[in-house]
Amino acid sequence: MPLTPAPVFTILQPSVVLADPHVLSDIRDRRSIIDAVYDALVRRDDNGHYVPWLAKSWTVDSGGQHWRFRLRDDVLFHDNTRLTARDAASSLLRAISPEMPGELGTQGVLRSYFEGAEISATGDTILNISTAHPAASLLDLLVDIPVVRADALPGELTGSGAYRPVSDEPGKVILQRFDRHWAGKPPVQQLVWQAIPDAHERLALLEQGKADLVVDPPYRVAAPPQGIRLISQKSYLCVIFLLNHFEGATCDIRVRKALNHAIDLAEIIRDPAITAGQADPLAGPLTGRHPGTPSDLPAYAYDPALARQLLAQAGYADGLTLELALPARFPDESIALANRIAEQLRDVGVTANLTVYEDRPAYAQRVRDKQFGDICCFDSSPASAWRVYAEKLDSRRKGPWWQGYHSDELNLLLDKIAETTGSAQREHLLEQAFTRVHDDAPWLFLYSPHSRWALGEKAAGWTPSFEGRVRIIQTGSEA
Repeated sequence: MPLTPAPVFTILQPSVVLADPHVLSDIRDRRSIIDAVYDALVRRDDNGHYVPWLAKSWTVDSGGQHWRFRLRDDVLFHDNTRLTARDAASSLLRAISPEMPGELGTQGVLRSYFEGAEISATGDTILNISTAHPAASLLDLLVDIPVVRADALPGELTGSGAYRPVSDEPGKVILQRFDRHWAGKPPVQQLVWQAIPDAHERLALLEQGKADLVVDPPYRVAAPPQGIRLISQKSYLCVIFLLNHFEGATCDIRVRKALNHAIDLAEIIRDPAITAGQADPLAGPLTGRHPGTPSDLPAYAYDPALARQLLAQAGYADGLTLELALPARFPDESIALANRIAEQLRDVGVTANLTVYEDRPAYAQRVRDKQFGDICCFDSSPASAWRVYAEKLDSRRKGPWWQGYHSDELNLLLDKIAETTGSAQREHLLEQAFTRVHDDAPWLFLYSPHSRWALGEKAAGWTPSFEGRVRIIQTGSEA
């Protein structure tokens, strides 16, 4: 059912910022606004498959290194200048430039994928990308690199999205419909994005008719008032604990497996202070929505006796003390989660000393710098399975969130994945990679929380994007 046309549509989120579209971030609130203002070359459909967007078609050689994109010739930027391949090439080069900062430790991540790449335009409609190494997962990156006008004034980032900014103030952004959007006129004349950090306050404002859509309402709502509908969607967000593989007890696979067996995931997921039952247990580094997650591989079973046995085999029959670092938010339930995990570990003879960091960016940098003790709470959020492996588990790349884990078998699988362009073959290889990581237990695998929304009457026909973002465009524009 299409979204009801409306003059004004108000969205309440925990945070609102009109950010630089080329600063890499997987935060949904931020990406939702970027999606409204800017277009990328490709986009994911409702099943997670890549579909043409600014690029109407593309080809790639069998080794996954040489890409050729044919751009649409009917796209206008918000200043009514026409899109060219030079704009696309300039945008990619800007996104990977050394001067581009990061968010929560992501600086330099995009650049690492494009080291030695050649990016150029042929005429107005052909974009060429040749990578120094096989890059069959290139679309995983391009989907989140918006195209901006190359010749805009300094400081101006002019997009071609369905909406254009008309007001930007702390905690509130107003976007106006761009009637000349190439895919057709959007259904809403004006989008108002407002930051309301408290989930209960967001829902109360919706009940009062002061909003149309709420992102992340409270986990527990007794009964939604008349005219309000609650919906949820399985997400690709992984809440995990990264384990130190450089030094200490967590270098021992027996300890790592013991920690996974010591955790009662069912109890943690049921906890009203954590997810109130709205999450799925993880068996490895990816969620069920990621390609390459085996459907028949269960999460580690809760088995305290086996956990104690493994700890004893590793030389910790008399107990073990671990230092656990966690942020105060992202995930927002981190403190309640860490306390519950500390209780469960205590039952198998493991003492977890908790250190909470209030400064989330500083915490991300601490994790990137490998300065967190034995265990750190983290949320892994890329919708790209490839990015998860490359940035966290490939021991040759030594990505920002890699913590010393090494597996020659996994590295060989990643090499094969990088050069495999066929989707069925890639998924089979990704399943093998998942099983390898599951067996090595480099992380404490926890859960994937569901994404949630509360909808008012004007949002009755709205559905989230595959990534769980707020996307309000015209019906059928992604066909």
